[in-house]
Formats: sequence, structure tokens, C-alpha cells
Amino acid sequence: MKQAIDITLQTLHVGESRRVVTLGIDHEDPAFDFLSKLKTDDSNKYDSIESRIKAISKYEHYENKITFRHVGDGIYEFKRPGVRLYAFYDEIEGLDHLILCTNGGKKNKRQNSDILKAKGIKKQYLLAKQLPDTILHLKDLNE
Repeated sequence: MKQAIDITLQTLHVGESRRVVTLGIDHEDPAFDFLSKLKTDDSNKYDSIESRIKAISKYEHYENKITFRHVGDGIYEFKRPGVRLYAFYDEIEGLDHLILCTNGGKKNKRQNSDILKAKGIKKQYLLAKQLPDTILHLKDLNE
């Protein structure tokens, strides 16, 4: 018998229209890990991504080819100089309008593999969300 899948959403910011969270599945949260490392390694780039998250969360649906663009299959990238954070939109009963951050990376030759990774995480999440035994946790980063 397969174990229940554990989904953890860690709130980064609650805006006027959207809650932005990192998406962890079975205790792996690549977006949270990426942001934590970025905050330690380059606080200016972290602050830049954080300001982008706050700005985009004000809107029901936002797209701007310079700052937040669709890269395929419902995946978007928060764009800041040299840094990308990948995410997608979803709705969960009781939480409603979400932007779920999957992973991040630097703007480089690995960008395509980072996008593929985001698509894979999204697919895994959508499948897990349909299973009756999936456990969903919502956390605030201050917890």
C-alpha cells in the first residue's frame, strides 16, 4: 500500500489577490531551498525576487514578459537579473488563489532543465492533489 503524499505550502507572501507559497512534496522543497541559499549568498538578488513576489501577488492574473512570463505548460518565471524562480497558479479550497513556487535557478545554460524540473514538480503536485490520502500543510515562514 502506497503511503500518503505530504504536501507542504510555505507562505512567502499574502498579497491583495494571491498567496505566494513554496511547494514541498514529501519533505523536498526546491523553491524554499533555492530562496534560502539565495538569501544567504546574495541578499540583493533575494530582495529583488521578494519585491517581485510582493508586486505580482497584488493581481488576480499577471503576466509581463520582462518580469513574470509564461514559459510553457502553465509554468511562469519570476525574472530578476541573473535569477529565475518558477511557479504556477492553482486554487485549493479554503486557500483559493495561490501562486506555487516550484524551484529556482540562475539565468544560464541550465535554464531549460530548471523549466523541465518545474513542469515535473507541477505534474507530481497535481497528481498528488487528486489522491484521497494526500496530506496538505500550510505553514508561515515564521513557524
